Amino acid sequence: MLPNIKSQMARLGLNVGQSTSMDFDRDFELAVRQFQQVRGILCDGVMGSETFTELERARYQLGDRVLRYDPVRVLTGDDVLKLQRTLAGLGFYPGRMDAEYAAATEEAVRELQMSLGTKVDGIAGPQTLRGLDAIDRKQDTGNLFALEERARVAASGTSLAGRTFVIEAATTVVDFETLPMNAEQTAQEQRLTTDIASRLAGRLEAVGAGAILLTGDAVEVNKADQLGASAVVTVTADVNKSKEANGIATFYFGHERHSDINSPTGARLAALIQSELAARTGMLDCKSHARTWSSLKRLRTPKVHVVTGYLTNDDDLENLQNPAVRDAIADGIAAALQRLYVIEDADPETGTLNIEQIKAYN
Repeated sequence: MLPNIKSQMARLGLNVGQSTSMDFDRDFELAVRQFQQVRGILCDGVMGSETFTELERARYQLGDRVLRYDPVRVLTGDDVLKLQRTLAGLGFYPGRMDAEYAAATEEAVRELQMSLGTKVDGIAGPQTLRGLDAIDRKQDTGNLFALEERARVAASGTSLAGRTFVIEAATTVVDFETLPMNAEQTAQEQRLTTDIASRLAGRLEAVGAGAILLTGDAVEVNKADQLGASAVVTVTADVNKSKEANGIATFYFGHERHSDINSPTGARLAALIQSELAARTGMLDCKSHARTWSSLKRLRTPKVHVVTGYLTNDDDLENLQNPAVRDAIADGIAAALQRLYVIEDADPETGTLNIEQIKAYN
């Protein structure tokens, strides 16, 4: 099986060393890491389930196969992503660029077929793709999903009151199976991040917002979409083999090399949370990053994953064990959520917005 994987990765232009070898050697590990980095997934050099999934998706280019909606086994791949991008550029597809041929993509293909005057069956076969290629004017219209997302935020007003936010905590071992924690670290993350999430929920409730707190294995995947939530914030801590690894980072749905698939609301909220936490805690600013992690892409609701520090770093752990720092993190996330809905001209300076000022917006 390994030679097949190596051959496929070699076809993608990656240097896998000896493609017929059964050895998982250094060359192949570096190729795996490069592939993971390009695909925007956890870069650990391990052929885990997420890497296998991305490798399977990379097999197909648009036109290699007939695309149709199967609700039981949804087709995914780079060919679907290319189709979605092209349909969005022509104004047919307003959904998220998730590389999944689900109902929304099928409906967009049906609309395209009606415009082409061809058989309307929602199947992207040779005839439909030829027609799509013929009318694709390479318009730079932007991602309709992104435009609609921005419009919803702009039209929703500045108040947090009446909004619903889902706050998740201690999900690292749930979302990242290849990043194992020992029992002590799992218990530490559960205790520290749940406390931060509880403090954040209390602040949101104080300004009239609804806060749904979910932790660890109790996280319900589609809860935010079911509730019509404004955003999801996942509060976690990280671990690393190196005790030197430290700092705060945020992540949102998207790809750093393909910004057209990014969630604009997620990107802005991640950047706001990152700047607030760096300013309020003094911890290392590890920046905000776009990722295609399944934990981020499986919702339509904008979601931000917040890493509050490394349990394996003495300074970070000491900070997280300090109630004042946990307060500062909760304050920072609450302030970022408020700033998300404030027009840029009136956006308060980073690190200055407090709970009483947030109340004034409501």
